[in-house]
Amino acid sequence: MATNRINFTERALESLAVPTSGQAVYYDTGSHDGLCVIVTYGGAKTYYAYMKFQGTPKRIKIGRVGLTKLHDARRQAHTLKEMADNGQDPTLQRRENLNDITFRQFYENIYKPEYSLIYKKRHSVENDDSIFKHRLSQFHNRKLLSIKIDEIERLHVETCKTHSPYTANRVLSLIKHMYVIAVKKGLMGLRENPAMGIRKFAEQSRDRFLSADELNRFFKVLMDCKNDVFKNYVMISLFTGMRRNNVLTMRWEHVDFVSDLIYLPETKNGQSQYVPIVNQLRNLLLKINCGKKSGWVLPSKKSASGHLEDPKRPWQSLLKAANITDMRIHDLRRTIASWQAMIGNSEVIIGKSLGHKSLSSTMVYARLNVEPIRASMQSATDKMMGFVNHNL
Repeated sequence: MATNRINFTERALESLAVPTSGQAVYYDTGSHDGLCVIVTYGGAKTYYAYMKFQGTPKRIKIGRVGLTKLHDARRQAHTLKEMADNGQDPTLQRRENLNDITFRQFYENIYKPEYSLIYKKRHSVENDDSIFKHRLSQFHNRKLLSIKIDEIERLHVETCKTHSPYTANRVLSLIKHMYVIAVKKGLMGLRENPAMGIRKFAEQSRDRFLSADELNRFFKVLMDCKNDVFKNYVMISLFTGMRRNNVLTMRWEHVDFVSDLIYLPETKNGQSQYVPIVNQLRNLLLKINCGKKSGWVLPSKKSASGHLEDPKRPWQSLLKAANITDMRIHDLRRTIASWQAMIGNSEVIIGKSLGHKSLSSTMVYARLNVEPIRASMQSATDKMMGFVNHNL
């Protein structure tokens, strides 16, 4: 989490920029009152009190910037720090209050603002929100301390039956992690995680990709699509194999037309990546770039972020019109990889194309040698597009 030092005023805090990298930014004043502000990529600006109690750093949430006055936040931070300096645990009273907290209150008031929004990436937070809303409603109004292992296990099994092992495991993971944070917060009476002993279901990896016949139908409908930003999103996804969030948050400053590379500052595995630009993608990006009015490659006036958000509705319309079933947006990533495999490329080359971590140690600059990857991706793209009877 990046740290900055500024002079706190109401106006200065209201004008703090929202980070675009997916990581929260930490601000303090350098004073001794311990007051700090954390700004998340979702736009939340929150006051915290920072102090050390018996040598251990502690950060305690005070309230949202704008809803809590600056002078009140300073006073609370000073009081909490004074308690710690006098040998009193500033979190003790809070732990006592947590004993009566409900599952929903814990998620909305503690887990999400104090952990999820700070340490997780945006799409992970959105996935958590969806799981919490649609899969965990039976626990919403229950006391956090009252939920037992057999209830969690029963929900895990039922979700697997009604949805999939993958969905059931994501539900279990969220519950487990909520209780991990609850234990760390010191809920009295909660000495162990009630979900920790439940085993995940085995998950079968998807191998769905666009076949030769599907590619022609897919592009016929896509080329008639009136939504240019969505159309560009789909083609960039297909021609690069990049993950959804990396495509949605692409910026022009990271597109290098001299070296024909897209630079990803951060990927799912925490590393940066260089993605080769194949000829078909280069032509598309140059066309988009000619009329650019935004730093985003896929801008949107409707979203708070300024870029295209997850386009589920147009994607479903595209599949329906093309008569294609059981196809997810993430399967576009599998499509380029599958076609690379079908023309005989090695697993090493395919893995590097997708930005997977290598199992063996490699030199730090090895990832810059993208020419074999470019050749593989270009050959696979040419092969795919050979089945498409439509101009891009």
